[in-house]
Amino acid sequence: MTVGTSERTNSRVRVPLRRFRLYRAARVARAVVRVVPRYLALLARDRFSSRGTSQAQWDAVHELTAEQIRQIALALEGAFTKLAQIAGARADILPEPFIDKLSQFHDAVPPRSFASLRGILEHDLGQPIESVFARIDEEAIAAASLAQVHRATLHDGTDVAVKIQYPETRRLFPLDLATVRRVADLIHLIQPYVDLRAVVTEVTRFIALELDFRREADSTERLGKTLRAMDDVVVVPEVFRRFCGDNVIVLSFLDGIQVTRLDDLRRAGHDPAKIARRIGDLYGAMIFEYGFFHGDPHPGNLLVLPDARIGLLDFGLCKELPSGFAKNVAQMMIAAMIGDTKTAFEAADALGFDIGAMRAEHFRSLMLSMIGDSDNDDDVLDMLSETRVRRIPEDFALVVRTLILLNGLSHRLAPRRRLLQGALIQHLASAVAAKPAAGRPGTT
Repeated sequence: MTVGTSERTNSRVRVPLRRFRLYRAARVARAVVRVVPRYLALLARDRFSSRGTSQAQWDAVHELTAEQIRQIALALEGAFTKLAQIAGARADILPEPFIDKLSQFHDAVPPRSFASLRGILEHDLGQPIESVFARIDEEAIAAASLAQVHRATLHDGTDVAVKIQYPETRRLFPLDLATVRRVADLIHLIQPYVDLRAVVTEVTRFIALELDFRREADSTERLGKTLRAMDDVVVVPEVFRRFCGDNVIVLSFLDGIQVTRLDDLRRAGHDPAKIARRIGDLYGAMIFEYGFFHGDPHPGNLLVLPDARIGLLDFGLCKELPSGFAKNVAQMMIAAMIGDTKTAFEAADALGFDIGAMRAEHFRSLMLSMIGDSDNDDDVLDMLSETRVRRIPEDFALVVRTLILLNGLSHRLAPRRRLLQGALIQHLASAVAAKPAAGRPGTT
């Protein structure tokens, strides 16, 4: 669409029921009514019946609860989508049926009409769209639970990506999380082994980051500065600050091939194995050298550019690690992998893990799974459950999520070769050997 010749419509956009607070609260309440009595019945049977309950009975109720979360996420989107996605990765605190039901949950949603977002775009631009863009495509090139992206061209011919946050997200986000927090408290009260409270805390933290578009613009610029020394490996898009606002980010458009489209990559002359090594080197440097990293290596956020460099997209989950944190993580993982249990446990304690009476061999297996010593990226989730880690430090949550996504990506790019993991391990070893630095590249 060429914006200068587009027609505006005066017709009212119909607002779906799912965007109304009362409807959302009622939908959650209906799920609670289905789930809570079943937990209460099992608890009563355990207390008053000589036969008690079986694990299969508990698993059936856990599965019902997870299914209710899944259905709510599909119906209401927003914060509930993030809840389902994160719950599916928290095998350290949730029973197996939750992981089975939610671990494959995807947060992609159908895009909305451009007409429904035009008003919020012009509000943030502070001027008509035609004054900024020579052209903007009405069809979104990407859509998720909180925002969607359109391709556009500035009047000087520059191709850009325009990310627009959904207008009701900030309004509904606090209500949704307050509702989920009350439900999590209730479920934990009657069944303490299902602790959704930690998941709600994590969702709150992640969504707060992703909703803050000004922070995302800052993070994009900072990561671009941090990774300047890796210009031959990665491209971070330029931020057009004069067009950004609370609900809109305008970035230079990166034209590349999504990293998991292997046939397209090969046709373009790229070697997936080399790409795997490059991504491992990039994330190893970000996490274990710079301590500031892109925390969402979903395949849709990684492009292979024509010159084989990696193009990064979506910087809402960029994370800065506390001073010394990355070195302790590296020390813990390397020590565990080589069998130095004492050093590994000391590093884990310094990080804030509560590993209880975990056996050394279990901890080593967990670290190996986390770095991807398996052809199944779900193994780390299974291992977290089996090894009974009672608490994962907050700053490590995004690291482990990132490693899980990278494991899956590695096995798609180069099955059974663990090339990405090999590059990560090199950075782990370097971090352990490195002396404390005076400062980090790109810090502000």
